[in-house]
Amino acid sequence: MNRTPLLELRHVWRRFAVRRGFGRAAGVLTAVAGVDLCLRAGESLGLVGESGCGKSTLGRLACGLLSPDAGEVLLEGQALPPAGPRSAAAGRVQMVFQDPFSSLNPRWRAGTSVAEPLLRDKGLSRAEREARVAEMFARVGLAGLERRYPHEFSGGQRQRIAVARALMTRPDVVVCDEPVSALDASVQAQVLNLLKDVQEDMGPAYLFISHDLAVVSFMCPRIAVMYLGRLVEEGPRERLLRTPAHPYTRALVASMPTAGADTPLAGLPEGGELPSPLAPPPGCAFHPRCERATAACRSQPPDWQELGEGWRVRCHHPLL
Repeated sequence: MNRTPLLELRHVWRRFAVRRGFGRAAGVLTAVAGVDLCLRAGESLGLVGESGCGKSTLGRLACGLLSPDAGEVLLEGQALPPAGPRSAAAGRVQMVFQDPFSSLNPRWRAGTSVAEPLLRDKGLSRAEREARVAEMFARVGLAGLERRYPHEFSGGQRQRIAVARALMTRPDVVVCDEPVSALDASVQAQVLNLLKDVQEDMGPAYLFISHDLAVVSFMCPRIAVMYLGRLVEEGPRERLLRTPAHPYTRALVASMPTAGADTPLAGLPEGGELPSPLAPPPGCAFHPRCERATAACRSQPPDWQELGEGWRVRCHHPLL
């Protein structure tokens, strides 16, 4: 049996130079700091964390829209080339973006946008492309609406179009970057169920990115938790939800909506704010917000601790 991961990130780093007005340098922002992650064929891996923790940057690295400053992104053991119409991996790794309003060209009919990924396949005739577009529109519940423009669709329908476009090349991996955060709750459920049905029918692997742990837990049997550019815990959904080992994971679990309480990140200490990635704290980046922090937490970055099969945590004092 081939145990090579379908998609693998090995000690990946990505930094951005930040400038103020008139080009003055403000520093270097480390968006992704030494992340190791793997995704196997057909599975769904959730990536969760607060806004600004580096999730979207990691998603763009995973599909080749960004190149790492250090480390490797591998597709079946081979270096993933930069994304582009001529890239060998262009049809194998696709992305569904957060905003369904800006991810479609307003001047193109919806069918034209969905057909765009097929243009690199010179062996397809126009009639064959149109037939595949019609089939995909039917699959996402928009049969016969290929000639409409984006402004003629609702937000949920636009996101269905974005899903259809991502699936046109029958990719091995789909990176879903906050695909339902711009939608209301009822439409969120429709899009999430669509993604699940598509996975059952077509078998793509999902890297599912969200700040909402409830959404991620619905979609993904395995979850990775990200904080200030680093992964701090990774493991099976049931273990992370029942017995989170990292204090930050516990805070995220406590923030999951319950009857009468839906304040985002309610489990975090009062007044706790995400530190600036321009000046991350020494040691464990979470220590300024952690009630369990010790001198070791303030001075030494923690290493991974293995807690069981497929379950690991980066913490000096895990909650187990």
